[in-house]
Amino acid sequence: MDAVDLAGWLSLLQSPPAVIVIGSGNDPEKMRECFLSGVLDYITEPVSETKLRDALERAVKHIKSSDACSEYRLAVKEYFAKIAESENNPTFMKTLEELISANEGNVVTVQSAAAYFGFNKDYFGRLFRQNTGMTFGEFYKRFRMMYAEKLLSTGRYKVHEVGEMLGFATADYFTAEFRKRTGRRPSELRKMQK
Repeated sequence: MDAVDLAGWLSLLQSPPAVIVIGSGNDPEKMRECFLSGVLDYITEPVSETKLRDALERAVKHIKSSDACSEYRLAVKEYFAKIAESENNPTFMKTLEELISANEGNVVTVQSAAAYFGFNKDYFGRLFRQNTGMTFGEFYKRFRMMYAEKLLSTGRYKVHEVGEMLGFATADYFTAEFRKRTGRRPSELRKMQK
């Protein structure tokens, strides 16, 4: 089977694998077809250890990113399912869930949330507290820590990787926030999964 056909077939799977193709020559059209078919990397022969290692490192990052994306969507659904029982404005909460879902990999601020809703920051803050009983900052911190727990409990991510995924400047800052919110260190949760 041709690499382009195989990559195209694999891309149809629910969770497509990271595909690295090793080609016998430098054929730009073949490379283009492979990338359009979903190939992650294309290495031309002769294959050096450095090229292969770099391609594998990119594949690992891609796989972790895909896993984290699934974990993020699941965390959003679980978090909003928990708070749906006590909320009194389903339209507001649905819009909020859409905002959080659309911002994977980004830190959502009260300013960006207010802009998403089309309100000024002060009005949004009052409306948010009225609908949830907490500030947007508290709400979002709770979500981020729940998501962090989910990522750490998989055992696939190091503490600093989770901190980076959540937008923390340093692993120490993430650890301090995690400990303040959950009462334990992220490394403790990670060790429990090994």
